[in-house]
Amino acid sequence: MARHNNGAEMSQIKITCQNCNEEIMSNKLLVDVCPSCMKPWRQDLLKTTPEENISKFVLEAFQRAKKDALWKNSGTRLKTYHVSDFVSPCLRKSHYSKIPELKKEMDAEMVSILYQGIIVHDNSQLSAINELTMCYDIVNRISVDIQDVKNMDEKQKENILTGTLDDLLRVGRDFVICDKKTYNSRGYAKKEASPEHMKQVNIYKVMLDAAYGINAEFGCNLYLDKGNGYKELPIVYRTAPIEETQEFLESTLKKFKMGLPDPTITFLCNMKNRDKKCYCNYIDQCTKDGRDNFV
Repeated sequence: MARHNNGAEMSQIKITCQNCNEEIMSNKLLVDVCPSCMKPWRQDLLKTTPEENISKFVLEAFQRAKKDALWKNSGTRLKTYHVSDFVSPCLRKSHYSKIPELKKEMDAEMVSILYQGIIVHDNSQLSAINELTMCYDIVNRISVDIQDVKNMDEKQKENILTGTLDDLLRVGRDFVICDKKTYNSRGYAKKEASPEHMKQVNIYKVMLDAAYGINAEFGCNLYLDKGNGYKELPIVYRTAPIEETQEFLESTLKKFKMGLPDPTITFLCNMKNRDKKCYCNYIDQCTKDGRDNFV
């Protein structure tokens, strides 16, 4: 904390330079020139109205709150493979996500998408058994205690898979794994669950059986349409045999261990989606690694 001459504490504030967008952390009375671009920021700041300053302050505070919520909800993420890595449409993207040097800060759009998911999951538990995190040794086919995984080194974690099941339901005599998904239908009537979403539920089935001896013969993806007031669409299906999913896990793990997987060119990166955008943060690195050979 900075202090007045009389010893009173002066709080630190964060200011965004109007010239270079650099964030300045200091005392407002002491900082007149941006330390990055060396241009005065105070004069430009005073040009704005109180209403504009308040609006900007509120928006920035809300953005920080969203990021804080994402950080808190990432607490169960261990430094292992995650179920989402195995069901990703592109294994190369999953591979890149494990390389610290390639990680980028999420843009505002992605933060908003994930934040909506947190709101849904935190306020729509369908069962007393919800948000159940499990760890699974793919090679030895056994469940592993979370605390034991935390104490493992990187080498010991190389066969460990972590996943968090949304809800485990008991409907009559049947156990059902339910996984909620937000999406934007844009008028499209969804008729079946996405293959990667079904695969995710099937993996939870393997992990659940290993951890608790529960055989969930049914899966349900509850789709919530963001563009239509989160209108609900439950799609129910029979889960795959455990051995079939186990073989998929083992073969996928081998692909990760072999090094850089081949890319899968999808609507997420081919610029042929409705928005004509690339939704992959690793497109530049993938191009350097020969992506064009797979187009």
